[in-house]
Amino acid sequence: MKNMIPKAIQTVTKQLTLKLTLAAVGLTLASGAQAQTMLVKVLQESDEIISQVYKEVPIKSCRVEQIPIYGTQAGGQQASTADVVASAIFGGLLGNAVGGGKGKDAATLLGAIAGADMANKKGKSKQVIVGHKQQEVCDVVMQQRSVSQVTGYKTYIEFGGNVWQMTTTIPYTTGEFLSVNVDITPAE
Repeated sequence: MKNMIPKAIQTVTKQLTLKLTLAAVGLTLASGAQAQTMLVKVLQESDEIISQVYKEVPIKSCRVEQIPIYGTQAGGQQASTADVVASAIFGGLLGNAVGGGKGKDAATLLGAIAGADMANKKGKSKQVIVGHKQQEVCDVVMQQRSVSQVTGYKTYIEFGGNVWQMTTTIPYTTGEFLSVNVDITPAE
């Protein structure tokens, strides 16, 4: 009986050592394992994942404004002598610059007469608002708005005899093959 106890301890010790060795080898293999790329079959057309996102969107903003209509009104103030003289001098200088040879004096005289005449006519009429019209005026402003947008796709694949759902950035159709990375690690 005394010999049986040490043999039992030796057997348990060997089994425990073997289990610890297998566990260490398993951990080493698992830690050294890398993900493998595999082709899997898509089972059905991908479903859109729609989310609410905030985006800058152009918003047209319109309003009706009263726009003045201008016209001329006779009977304005008489042009001052200084305005007539200044316009005549300016017109004479322009005529002198345009004319050449014997026609230079005539161009200067005609320019002075035209300048004085314009000053007199301007003084006799004035621009006034004769009415208003309604006009639609629109602006485009950028505003933050919540909009529905496709942010991904639910894609259903078959792997290892099971159906898996994964999120993809592009849609897939039934029967297509999709390349996936498979990384199997032990559960802890």
